[in-house]
Amino acid sequence: MGLGKDLPLWLQLLFQFINFAILVGVLVYFLKKPLKEYLLKRHDTVKEKIEEADRLLKEAEGAKKAYEEKLSGLEGEIEAFRASALAAMEGEKKKILDDARGLASRISEQARLAYEQEMKEAMAKVRAEIAGRTIAAAELKVRETFRKEDHDRMVGEFIQKVRSIT
Repeated sequence: MGLGKDLPLWLQLLFQFINFAILVGVLVYFLKKPLKEYLLKRHDTVKEKIEEADRLLKEAEGAKKAYEEKLSGLEGEIEAFRASALAAMEGEKKKILDDARGLASRISEQARLAYEQEMKEAMAKVRAEIAGRTIAAAELKVRETFRKEDHDRMVGEFIQKVRSIT
């Protein structure tokens, strides 16, 4: 049988409380220093983590502000780039159109010169053809109308002229 089983309930509770108090006292006596060191270390660790979290939060907020500023400026940069690209495209368009107009002008001038040359050649061919046919017709007419006595008479006149010159 156990010790203190015959005692009244309040006395049993008192003994249990005293035992518990002695146990807590012994534990506090022996664990006070390690527990205090552990709690201080834990406190310092938590404090460092909180400070680091605050520092990281401030850095993140700074980075957020910087990115927000960049983003707000990005619209302006995009618009400036768009404007400069449009200006460059307009300049390139004008240059291409000017080049095309110059090329069209040169092609037109070359075509005009080629036309004039072709017309001159055609006119020369027509004139040569007309002259050749005229000469052939005149020769035929002269042969038809010219006789032997006319020929002899012209040769004689020619000879007289040559003699009178010399």
